[in-house]
This record gives sequence, structure tokens and C-alpha cells, in this order.
Amino acid sequence: MYNPHMRWMGAAAVALVVSASAGVARADAPWVYRSIVLPRGEVAVDLGFGLGHEPAGPPDNGSITGFGLNLELSGGITHELEIGVRTGFRLDNAGEITQADKYGRTFDTETYGVNNDTVANPELHLRWAVARGSAAELGLEWRAYLPIEAGSSFGMMFALPVSLRASSLRLDTGLYVPIIFSNPTRTVVSFPLHLWIQASRTLWLGPLFGIRVYSGGGNQYPLGFGLGTALTHLVDLRTWILFPDISQNEAARTFGAGVALQLRFG
Repeated sequence: MYNPHMRWMGAAAVALVVSASAGVARADAPWVYRSIVLPRGEVAVDLGFGLGHEPAGPPDNGSITGFGLNLELSGGITHELEIGVRTGFRLDNAGEITQADKYGRTFDTETYGVNNDTVANPELHLRWAVARGSAAELGLEWRAYLPIEAGSSFGMMFALPVSLRASSLRLDTGLYVPIIFSNPTRTVVSFPLHLWIQASRTLWLGPLFGIRVYSGGGNQYPLGFGLGTALTHLVDLRTWILFPDISQNEAARTFGAGVALQLRFG
């Protein structure tokens, strides 16, 4: 039977073939030295497939596994400013429950303000590279969550993304503060810690960790591992596994994995 969500996977395959044949043999700059914003005039399309798994609960105490797609479009407006939009598609009931599309957002652990509908709340972002150097970059970021899902609320996030570099190592960290204007208002303070190792010019990998503090009480500690490779000058392949909160008793049974392509033009 025809599934309209499969159009995105077909588009990704076509774009990959076209980009690979048109791209030059050399790869883009190694991952650890890429900027926190896209270069001026460059457009990036991210197409991700996510798998979410978690306990089903009583009465059978089994588990469920769902699937989702992430779609993101970003562009460099100036040398310092990037703008973008993204949303997600849950492909089955289990994908809605597990919010499986967020696992298709490879390397980005900062997803907030979504519920459990078939289409995730769209998200807009602006990122400004405030200060740049060979050893460090500092940015300012603003995101808005548009509440198209039933029972969801408008939200915003303010962030200070930071990248620190030393030889073949890069640490992506910073301060992220999402605010969801529900009743009552929910606020999170998040500190991601993503350590990347440039194993070769086209291959990078590393552990992902973080700390989240919720306004209503309670902390979360995400833990994951990411792996990426530059297939061509225009195409990255990225994959990861993520445990959203290793402090939970069911942490080993609540996890997700994803694989994504980033296609760059311009």
C-alpha cells in the first residue's frame, strides 16, 4: 500500500545519488573544525530515520518499538547567521508514543515541546556565531515551538552553544533553556556535553552526555554514542544510539537509534 511518508525516503535516495555524482572527490572540512553555523549561501537538508523503544507498561509489561522521520531545512543567511525549520513524522502508533522522530535528529539531544501526534510540532531556529576562533566558538540561539499537536503549547528556547577544539578533539556544550508556556509553565535548564574524536578526515565519533534540570522537579541524564562520516563534499551520513535518561529504573529499556543524511547545497 502507498505510504505518503515514504516520499521523503525516496527523495533522500535521489538526492544522495545526484549529490554523490555531482560532488567533488574531496570531503568538507573535518567535523571537529566545522563552524556552529552554515556558511553564507549554503543550504542543508537533513533527512533522518528514527527508532524509539520503551516499556509498554501494565498489564503485560512488554515493550513497544516505533518509527519516525525527521525533516530539517537550514540555510546560512550571512557568515554569522543561520536560520532553519524542522518537524517530524511518526509512522505508526508506537512511533507516536515513543516520539521516534526525535531519534532521527542525530547528534541533537535538545528536543522539547512536542506531544504524540502523527506530525510533530514545527520548530524554527535562529543561530548567531557571536565569537569565533580556532580553539573555540560561542553562539546565541533562539528556537520557537509552534503548537499544531493536540494539547501542546507554544514554547521558546534560548541557548548559548559553545564548541571547544584541541587537535582532533571537539567538545560541543553550552546552556540551553527551553520554556513551554503551558499551565503551569515548564522550564528546563540543559547542559549537553558531546565529545567528538576526529578518527580520520572523513570519520568522527564520540560519546554524548548531558544534564537536564526541570522546573517541576527532577533531573535527567541522557547518554549516547554518535558516529558520522563524510560520504562526499556534499553529503554526511550520521548515526547514533541514545538513552534519554540513564537515571530511570527502566533506562536500559528506554532508548532510541537513528540514521540521517545531511545534504548541502551552495
